Amino acid sequence: MAIKRAAPPKSQDQRNPSPKSSVPSAAQKEGAEKLVSIPNDMVLAPQVEAPRQPTGRDQSRHKSTGVVELSWAEFDRKVQQLARTIRQAWEPQAVVGVAHGGVFVGGALAGALGCEFFPVRISRRSRDKAERPQERGQPQVSGEMPAELKGRRVLIVDDIASSGDTLELATALAKKVGAKEIRTACLIARPEGFTPDHVGLSTDSLFVFPWDYQPVMGDAHLDDDPDKAGA
Repeated sequence: MAIKRAAPPKSQDQRNPSPKSSVPSAAQKEGAEKLVSIPNDMVLAPQVEAPRQPTGRDQSRHKSTGVVELSWAEFDRKVQQLARTIRQAWEPQAVVGVAHGGVFVGGALAGALGCEFFPVRISRRSRDKAERPQERGQPQVSGEMPAELKGRRVLIVDDIASSGDTLELATALAKKVGAKEIRTACLIARPEGFTPDHVGLSTDSLFVFPWDYQPVMGDAHLDDDPDKAGA
């Protein structure tokens, strides 16, 4: 008579998994979704530029009353205010913006006033850092004023006016090409410096404009380029 042997017990690895371990619970599903679902506002964009530092446009002012950083929105508000002041007193037919900062201010003013805009560049003869003011190179224009200024009322614009050398030279050049009437304007003027015909704000505060930021690699340093002196 054959003897029926009992089947050996199944090992732990061969046992069928329990329904509980094969089917995740609702709480487990929710936790898994949280792990793989990252909100859009938490996704970091790649860094596209190096840390930025302001240029040294105003670093040499000795009687500053603080540093004011203008956003583009604040810049637009100040330009609109200056445009209203100019419009109440005068109606220019053309706007000349002196590079670097005057191109931004002049372009914005031209748009607000509905005038044709002409950018020009005024540079200094020497880039040497002189200790005494009389040793500084006199500003010179690298180019000529546009001939289209002849017979027109011209507004010459810079961002900051301190000595006024640049604006005075630009005025002389505009007269040379036959501008009918010339006035000057700037967003910021120094109380003890040159006073243009139209000024947005007179202050000794150091202003950092939106366009004053530039990528800095390695050790940060302030730029003392006389082209950006806001004269």
